[in-house]
Amino acid sequence: MSLRPRRLTPRAPRRPGSLLASAGAWLAALLLLAALAAPASADEVQPAKDDGGEKAAPEKGAEPEEKAPADEPPADEAPADGAPKDQGPPLTEEGRKNAIHGLRSKLRGLARSQRPEEKVQEILKNLEALGALGGEEAGRAAMEAIPNADRAVRDAAFDLIEREHNKSFLKPLVLLLEDKDYRRDPDAKRRVVHALSVVAEPGAIEPLADLIRFDEDPEVVAEAADALAGFASVKVPLRKPAVRRLVDLYESTWNLKESVRTEPKDKILKREAEDRYKVYGRSLRHALQALTEVQLTRPAEWRRWWNSNKKRDKWGRHSVMPDTRRDG
Repeated sequence: MSLRPRRLTPRAPRRPGSLLASAGAWLAALLLLAALAAPASADEVQPAKDDGGEKAAPEKGAEPEEKAPADEPPADEAPADGAPKDQGPPLTEEGRKNAIHGLRSKLRGLARSQRPEEKVQEILKNLEALGALGGEEAGRAAMEAIPNADRAVRDAAFDLIEREHNKSFLKPLVLLLEDKDYRRDPDAKRRVVHALSVVAEPGAIEPLADLIRFDEDPEVVAEAADALAGFASVKVPLRKPAVRRLVDLYESTWNLKESVRTEPKDKILKREAEDRYKVYGRSLRHALQALTEVQLTRPAEWRRWWNSNKKRDKWGRHSVMPDTRRDG
């Protein structure tokens, strides 16, 4: 911002004194003129002030006073690159999107660094800037930080994604589940599954059901089952793929866990099934009860219920209930 030149108030002309106006006081006038003409000593020189109270011009040879630019913030308060500045007019929508685009590009490079642990603080700083900008674009941009496995980074990234929970996040989140880079990253998959449950788009049911069937990590399966339980209000035909996968896994895990076979291989499978059931057994049962609106418990009951109701368009009180006496 350019500064306008300061306008100084001109001094008023001095009026002649009464001594000079008197024609008979020549001696006094000569003495006064002599005193005015005499040079003053250095100690008696004082800076003059104008009538308007403005500062006088600096003495000859003195260094001019430096002024900080009025339109630049102090160096220690300068905002991060791409972040909205605290001073000045608010960003336009176009300016906000441009800032998010810059932060997204920067996060993409930082999160894929060869030394990711050294980039954590910088990534967090950029995620904070995205959070201040907000909106759907900021949530999408936060996904670029997920390749960095630091817990704080992923907490911040998914907090922003879930805060915005825009339905447009469905496709990129599902693509993350299918990304080969995350096949052996259960932490990332659990977080993506939870984000899908927050976005709550019915299109997430099928990929979540695929995790129930194919994923080998019991924690991921439990998270997927918990997420599926949140889709109890969608139409029955959309729930069927999930219920089928849940019944299959619930029954097969239970049967292995209760197996009485004595072969070494069978014993190993039994122990593995016991461990897995401890992790996700309750989540499978809860998801089945939520999606079907039926309060069954045993796997055999669920199998008979599914066989009787898989072609029906209404469940809950409209279901054909199995005979529970057959299970003893």
